[in-house]
Amino acid sequence: GQPFIQVLQWFTSLGWDIQSWTGKKEAPESDSKTWYDLTSEERFSAAQLCYSRITWNEVEVFTNGGFPIMKPDFRFDHWWKLDDEVREIADKSLKYSELTWNVLGLGAVEARDWMRFTSSEVEAAESIGWNQATWDCWINHFRSYSWENLVFYGLDFEYAALGWTEFSWDGSADAPSSSDRSWDELSEDEKDHATKLCYFEDNWDMIDITPNNGKFPYPKPKSRFSPWNELSDDEKAIAADSLQYSEKTWNSYGVAEIERNGWDELTQLQQSHAISLGLYERTWDCFQNHYHSKSWISLDGEVRDAFRVLGWDENSWAANYRPPSYENEWNRLSEIEQSIAYRLCFFEDNWPGQAEALKGQSANETLAGEEEAAEEDGTEENNGTSEEEDAAETGPSGQTASSATQEDNSGSKCVFSGLTASLLISFWSFGVETL
Repeated sequence: GQPFIQVLQWFTSLGWDIQSWTGKKEAPESDSKTWYDLTSEERFSAAQLCYSRITWNEVEVFTNGGFPIMKPDFRFDHWWKLDDEVREIADKSLKYSELTWNVLGLGAVEARDWMRFTSSEVEAAESIGWNQATWDCWINHFRSYSWENLVFYGLDFEYAALGWTEFSWDGSADAPSSSDRSWDELSEDEKDHATKLCYFEDNWDMIDITPNNGKFPYPKPKSRFSPWNELSDDEKAIAADSLQYSEKTWNSYGVAEIERNGWDELTQLQQSHAISLGLYERTWDCFQNHYHSKSWISLDGEVRDAFRVLGWDENSWAANYRPPSYENEWNRLSEIEQSIAYRLCFFEDNWPGQAEALKGQSANETLAGEEEAAEEDGTEENNGTSEEEDAAETGPSGQTASSATQEDNSGSKCVFSGLTASLLISFWSFGVETL
């Protein structure tokens, strides 16, 4: 009947025929392959015959590290360590940037499985060393598969062990607690199941593999701390769009309305624009928001301890009452306070006390400027009075006594260079003889 014809179809796709099936010739090549060595078509056929990775391999087959498929090491090299050709393909064809390559799991392309690639993307991915099995396991971790497809390929068992169900997978129920835990917080059993989905500490925790030689917990996002006038026109347009930055709020750290929001409070468009500017969840929450959108209890333990050193506690955090340390300029903080501030992505330019000091300095400069302007106005008024006096001393020729060339009775000329009329009057009033 029909079921038999379908079964025959799948075995035929795996290379079997009547002779190999009856032992008159050798079994097909697929019979000696491991699950992930099968082509995508062969693996689909095997799944149709109710095989999964475990039942096909008959015994657990692992590579070094306990993974079900060989690790593509080049994916875990930072952007500038890649060959020029690989980097160009990743950039032009797969739309990676330095940031989305270096932060594991951040690239938009990694949210798609192999079957969702265009033909040009498949060609590009294959040219730098990927195939469907390595991409779907190591890069996508089967996250874009439907639950039905997870069941079909026998992958639901691993995700179920991590707490996922059909309903949490499609978003109609909350994600399991494992999704919010770091690798170190997983149980050994959970780590074992995650490993079979090609996870390990670095890609589970979505670390940033950018070399970080600074004092901050994450690499400092360069573009965010570049002055507005040094941004490209595209960067300015992105910053001004959904993030609503202006030149003033961009250059004045901590005053933009958008920076009061944590990453999870941003819209998808805002997150996308932030990524284009070199920021992602960790760097946004640390450098932009400094975790202030989070509740005290939800702060990471180390972060909470750091805030305690600076004078915060649960009550002041809830009331947003800044401790006295925040009123100090950066150079008045102790070495311990500065090192703690670095841990929270503060430094001299964005430290709140420094900003207040700059505001005060600006206000003093403004006041000084106003006083100077007032003095100049007074000088101009005095000058006006002097001009009126000078005009009163102007002779018939229209020249003042300070510059006029006056003729005496003999017709000779006497020049009173540099002497004003008022000064002459003073001299005369004291009985000084003039030449």
